[in-house]
Amino acid sequence: MAVKEAYLTIDDAPGKDFRNKVAFLAQHDIPAIFFCVGENILQHEEEVIAAIRRGFVIGNHSWTHPHFSDLPVAEGQQEIRRTDEAIETVYRKSGIARPAKVFRFPFFDDGGAANAAEYEARSEQPSGENPVCPREDRRAALQSFLGELGYRQPDFRGINLQWASGQKLLDGYDVRCTFDQLEYWLNQPGAPGGLNQPAAILARIEADDPENGKALNRLDTRDIILIHDHDPEASVALFYQIIRRYLEKGIRFITPF
Repeated sequence: MAVKEAYLTIDDAPGKDFRNKVAFLAQHDIPAIFFCVGENILQHEEEVIAAIRRGFVIGNHSWTHPHFSDLPVAEGQQEIRRTDEAIETVYRKSGIARPAKVFRFPFFDDGGAANAAEYEARSEQPSGENPVCPREDRRAALQSFLGELGYRQPDFRGINLQWASGQKLLDGYDVRCTFDQLEYWLNQPGAPGGLNQPAAILARIEADDPENGKALNRLDTRDIILIHDHDPEASVALFYQIIRRYLEKGIRFITPF
């Protein structure tokens, strides 16, 4: 019997509830990549080391979570390098070999826009459109830097989505996603489509619109799922609701390594 398979990625870690999230995922045999903010690693170093020892992969999510389109190339490189060094440190202290170097840009802003405002405006384009990059020089420089540091695209096999191919989603050294849970809109004024409410966020899991990033009902493609490790109490509670809903749906989580 066919089952839905997906790769779980979790951004903005480690938060205050990180230890509990790690334990919960381990209890349910769910592998995940935690894309960690460098300055947060310093505050939760022991918890990150414990996560590594439980088999979770720690990815680079920059040092301070900026829009890279607002940064000169050198500052963007420093954001990447400092976090890379922090991750090297926790892996060394864990006694576990670092299995891969993986990076995700905050907001998926790869530095190709003129600035953050321009990036946010063009990010609203329909799936499948390739936006013009007024700062292709910066985008290319950051990609080159990631490559020089040894960052690579994980082996995300089985992504069979036309829009993902059109956007060359798996062609760069940075990690994207095919399904964004959008739970960061919880309790936010002005959230689109009522996504400031848990019910609307959870409803995305059952939505059937594969070419617009909602393909969890399709068994003929895997998905790269994005959720977040955020601190507000309501966000923490929603994280567990979301994971349980994935499990109830029969999603089997796999690793690209």
